[in-house]
Amino acid sequence: MASPGAYVGTVDRTAAVLTLSPDEDVELLAVALGPARFAGGARRVDLTAEEYGAYDRFADRPAAPATTGDFIGERALFRSQY
Repeated sequence: MASPGAYVGTVDRTAAVLTLSPDEDVELLAVALGPARFAGGARRVDLTAEEYGAYDRFADRPAAPATTGDFIGERALFRSQY
């Protein structure tokens, strides 16, 4: 069982992710993935090149503070969850 001190880094990383402020990518994705895009029962949304770029940058934003960078695969593993 982990000691309370073992969670200090986890709490710090979680707080860093939760305090990220919205940016232009978030605004673009909110429109791209909003209800209007799924009108008529669409189940799939194909992102434009600009929207995919916003998604790619967005996926990196929480990954940076959430991972320690000690293991190169850690960031990729975190991103794969999105």
